[in-house]
Amino acid sequence: MMVVDTHCHASSRWYEPVDTLLFAMDRCGVDKAVLVQMLGSTDSAEMQAACRAHADRFVFVGAVDPRAADPVGAVERAAESGAAGLRLRAAWRAAGEDPLAPWRAAERAGLRVSLVGPVAGFIDGKLAEVAAACPRLPILLEHLGGLARPDAGDRDAALPALCDLARHPNIAVKLPGLGQLAPRLPDLDAAPVPLDLDGVRPLLDAVLRAFTPQRLMWGSDFPPVAAREGYANALEWTRAFLAEYWPDAVGPCMGETARTIFRL
Repeated sequence: MMVVDTHCHASSRWYEPVDTLLFAMDRCGVDKAVLVQMLGSTDSAEMQAACRAHADRFVFVGAVDPRAADPVGAVERAAESGAAGLRLRAAWRAAGEDPLAPWRAAERAGLRVSLVGPVAGFIDGKLAEVAAACPRLPILLEHLGGLARPDAGDRDAALPALCDLARHPNIAVKLPGLGQLAPRLPDLDAAPVPLDLDGVRPLLDAVLRAFTPQRLMWGSDFPPVAAREGYANALEWTRAFLAEYWPDAVGPCMGETARTIFRL
């Protein structure tokens, strides 16, 4: 089974260089990864270089300046640079007669969109507008649709609206490591997985039922994951949790969905 990590950051300017990611992938048996542009940068040169040097391991998701005078041109140039997708926010709109013009440009170019932001920014109607207007544009919601972020707020309250987005067949969800979904237990020796997993099973069950495993894909959040459970545990604990409760989801979530969407 191919294992694909759909959410990694690598840079010599911040976090860790790509060689560190390759070491972690090789150590843990991860076959391929999607390099995702960090917030605050639109320079994809290092990710492009990594993809040229390791074409069998990486694709990359770039970024464009949302304030660009020619947003459609910016999207088209990103596609020409070799990007597999772009990292955007659901609320991005262009000036002029067609506010969704850059989204339509991404659809025409065959890109995918990795959506960053809190869950509130996914369920306010703006994402649904884009998904309906660009039905052939794959849209990937990071960090379990924002539910795994510290600013998620009341996850139970937001969950039904997030799951309702599954009515758009072009929306998929990135499944994070368990360390993003559950707090660490005070006693690291108290359990094989030292996380307070109360509430995680019904949360994932709802998302899996809504989107199906064919629209969920694992993403480690390398290297911030090192401040949580660590790369190997983010992989193994998540895979084991799926195998225990949703065994049919292991293959799709850990690689098959990403392989299809990114054409790996």
